[in-house]
Amino acid sequence: MLQRFITASFLLAALVSCSPSRTCITGVADLPLKSTALPADSWAAVPLRANARYLLYGTNTEAERRNRLGDYYHVRWNDADPQAHVRLVMHYTQARTAGKVLTRTLDFPAPRKPAFDRKADFFFSGPERARNGDILSWKIDLFVNDTLKDTKKSFLWE
Repeated sequence: MLQRFITASFLLAALVSCSPSRTCITGVADLPLKSTALPADSWAAVPLRANARYLLYGTNTEAERRNRLGDYYHVRWNDADPQAHVRLVMHYTQARTAGKVLTRTLDFPAPRKPAFDRKADFFFSGPERARNGDILSWKIDLFVNDTLKDTKKSFLWE
């Protein structure tokens, strides 16, 4: 019951903070894949199991599965103006980069097909993850026509 209340409160807050007439980030889901073994077959682990199966789909060897281990960030955002250029910039730190802030950028040039709800993905897997380690903290900025419109950040981001 408490979990339903928290989920409903989160959805209500997301709807209130980001109206349909505004381009903004509605949510960020951090879904890490830390093992090639599927999570337990229990009701509570169904979302994690589904995500792991999705990310491991098409892998035939253990080496291919190990190469997919990493951190996956799914960003949902409202697109109020498909005629404007949108850029998502993810600033992040990794375990072995000595606190250095790294950056990844996704561009969505205008014009785009009309759609209110959009999704973008940032993946950190393979040799890069093996070399630099897990993501420790992150911040995602949403720019519309080079103007900062919204920011979401992890708890550990300064």
